[in-house]
Amino acid sequence: MPEQEYLLTIPDTIIDQDIPQMDLATKCRLKRERLFEDSLLKKLHPKFYHEHFMKYPVLNISFSKCKGNTLGDFVLNLCKALAAVIQAFLQDMKRQNKTDVLESMHYTDLKEMYMVYQRLKRESSTKALEYTSLPLRMFESLSDFVVEEYGQYILLVDEYDIPFTSTYLAKWSKDDKHTARNIMKLLYQTMLKDNNHLIKGVLFGVFEVPLTEMGSGANNIKEIRMVPTDEKDIRASILTADCPHSRDGLDALTDSFWFNAKEVEQMLDQSTSWCAKVADYKMFIMDQIREWYNGYFIGRFKGKYNPWS
Repeated sequence: MPEQEYLLTIPDTIIDQDIPQMDLATKCRLKRERLFEDSLLKKLHPKFYHEHFMKYPVLNISFSKCKGNTLGDFVLNLCKALAAVIQAFLQDMKRQNKTDVLESMHYTDLKEMYMVYQRLKRESSTKALEYTSLPLRMFESLSDFVVEEYGQYILLVDEYDIPFTSTYLAKWSKDDKHTARNIMKLLYQTMLKDNNHLIKGVLFGVFEVPLTEMGSGANNIKEIRMVPTDEKDIRASILTADCPHSRDGLDALTDSFWFNAKEVEQMLDQSTSWCAKVADYKMFIMDQIREWYNGYFIGRFKGKYNPWS
């Protein structure tokens, strides 16, 4: 799976044990543990950490490219986003060569959904108009497979707002826009409200989309804004925080997004364990980072660095 591939890029040197004697699963688990080594989550809530650490699979879906010149394009790109997650699970099961899983009904159904998408993408976007229910069927098949194989799961949806904003701005007919909104309404209803297998769902986006008002049934949503517009917006979220990141209650969440200059410097210090030369050029590197990116303003905090930059 993509996460496993990511963990393989982390140097084995962070594990202080006999690497050659470890199987891949053990090695990846130890690396995950090191990622949380000095985290506030583990320090402040050790019981919660040990109770939930590595207990649930994660479905990470990105809707960043769910847009198009036509409704057909929109449906295809929505299916493509779901197909990327399905493909990762199919490949992982094939790598593990679990005969019982490969012959199971849910694996067969998931593979069939993936093949339907593969056939559809070779057709014209007009053909996709006959498959407006496919995104929902793909997610249901994916959910059933994950539950059968792993149990309850966590759902992460990145750019959840893109399908709505792109539909609003699209130069489509009124009927096509209505169809697109209904597709997303049913999809989110299935993902969130009617999903008994969901441990937690987290939606990330730039624009706030009122899912409750859409009638999607997603009516138990807690909003966490990057920049609070009112003190009450985050007061409830920080009342139980033993150690707010910024040590200033009102900005506890605002200062938790992205990296500040001190954190970037700490990462440089840590990188010397596998690249000693970094220490010799640390000030030069920091100056280059400031010159290239200059940081962002978030609320009253300046000099914040985007981790993807």
